[in-house]
Amino acid sequence: MEPFLRQAVEVADTSPSRKKVGAILFNSKGRIIASATNNDFKSHPMQARWAERVGLREKIFLHAEMACLIKAREDGDKIVVVRLGGHDGKSLRNAKPCPICEPALRYAGIKHVYYSVTDNTFKYEYWG
Repeated sequence: MEPFLRQAVEVADTSPSRKKVGAILFNSKGRIIASATNNDFKSHPMQARWAERVGLREKIFLHAEMACLIKAREDGDKIVVVRLGGHDGKSLRNAKPCPICEPALRYAGIKHVYYSVTDNTFKYEYWG
């Protein structure tokens, strides 16, 4: 597994939420500019705004991808999103950005998206 994918797994493992999701945002030079987890106990106006835009206004808990965008102090280029679950709590699950996060990431100019899938691998999508 690539080092940046392994780092995203470590971030996801620290999530305080029932669904353990973590994300790492990189700049165009490959340097980490933000990392975050989802949080069922927090929200943010940006999360609420994007949820409203796509008709999911009740989904205001803070998603890992959105938290990365909020934390970033510079523009990102690549994001890695990981969800952990299963009986052992350590198996990779589908973490494709949801209908709220995808348009927010596209708007922010994120072009390279890696996310975990259920067969313990990662998928890559180019959004350029």
